[in-house]
Amino acid sequence: MNTIVIGIDPGLTGGISILDDGALSVYKMPVRPIVVNKKKKNTYDMVEIIKLFSSYRSKQVLFIIEKQNVRPKEGGVSAMTIGKNYGQLLGAAFAFCFDVVEIASQKWKKHFPELISKGIIDKKEEIKKLKSLLKEELGKLEEIGKTLKDKKAKKLNKEQIKILSKESIKETDKLARQVKAEAKTNARELAAKLYPKIADRFEKKNTDGVAESVLIALYANANYDKMIQDNEK
Repeated sequence: MNTIVIGIDPGLTGGISILDDGALSVYKMPVRPIVVNKKKKNTYDMVEIIKLFSSYRSKQVLFIIEKQNVRPKEGGVSAMTIGKNYGQLLGAAFAFCFDVVEIASQKWKKHFPELISKGIIDKKEEIKKLKSLLKEELGKLEEIGKTLKDKKAKKLNKEQIKILSKESIKETDKLARQVKAEAKTNARELAAKLYPKIADRFEKKNTDGVAESVLIALYANANYDKMIQDNEK
């Protein structure tokens, strides 16, 4: 049976990868500029996206998209834009009667052990240690604070807690960004390794979303029968 999988990394710098009976086609996410509050921004070019999808009209297609979540500290307008764009992709997929599966990034990434490098493991362990140390040090300061009677001393204790928390969060955020950057690099390198003939498509840093769409499609292709069966329940 000819299997067709469309893998989607839904970011504006994401990608669309299509496996048609094993043959791979890769596209950057089509976008177009718009003006919001007098500022230029990008949004999905749904006309181009629908053109891509329409080639598979009336065919059985497994459409797998990484589940989109609002990130911490995400602004209201940004969150609404993400939700709107994500909804448009789902709507188009349902309109073409594709078998639609939303998948958490953690789930499909487990399929590719190459994505978890030693650098990532070490940094995650460092984050864990920092959080544990912060909890321990904050506990000590809070216990000291309970014994203080002098108002100035109490105020100083609270300031110490505030500074320690701020510095620790700053350091863990820095490590988390490094983990994310390394994970993106690993995705690009893996996609290039799996498809050396188009390795140039994954050279630039902003192509990690395109690379991840390839890996999402490969994950779905490897689990095609099960995902189709689960979707039909």
